[in-house]
Amino acid sequence: MKRIGPALVRPLSRALPAGVVVLALGACSTDLSSLNLIPKSDNLLDSRLTFGGAQIPTQTVRPLTAADFVDADGRCPPPEAAEGEGAAIAGGIALQMSECEVVRRAGAADRVEVGTGEQGERAVTLTYLRGAWPGIYRFTEGRLKVMERASEPAPARQRATKSRAKS
Repeated sequence: MKRIGPALVRPLSRALPAGVVVLALGACSTDLSSLNLIPKSDNLLDSRLTFGGAQIPTQTVRPLTAADFVDADGRCPPPEAAEGEGAAIAGGIALQMSECEVVRRAGAADRVEVGTGEQGERAVTLTYLRGAWPGIYRFTEGRLKVMERASEPAPARQRATKSRAKS
């Protein structure tokens, strides 16, 4: 058997893999217009995650009644018999709650400010310095719009005793 010289082996070793790739691609399809290596941006995100807002469920808020507003002292009218006998309601405080919903959860406020806003609407600020939910709660037209952290009360200063060194 005759040996093939090195001058012939090198070009064949380079051409053979290229030929295999060409044959493999040619066997797959002759129509390359359906080949899409870059996905469309529409397919990357779920349609519910877009900013369109059409599919995002909206929270329904019940209309307010006279029983949802605090008086000038920060007190609420007695709750209806179906709700309970004036016991505090457990749970957190969230935006869009009524004035009395917050008072029933957080208790009596340390400071109450009732007035009118810039456009003549009812504006109430309830300040809680202690308790389970300390903070400043600002209401517009009976609904909680802003919650702020209350400043921590200053700790009581302890009287420092000085020890005198004997000389």
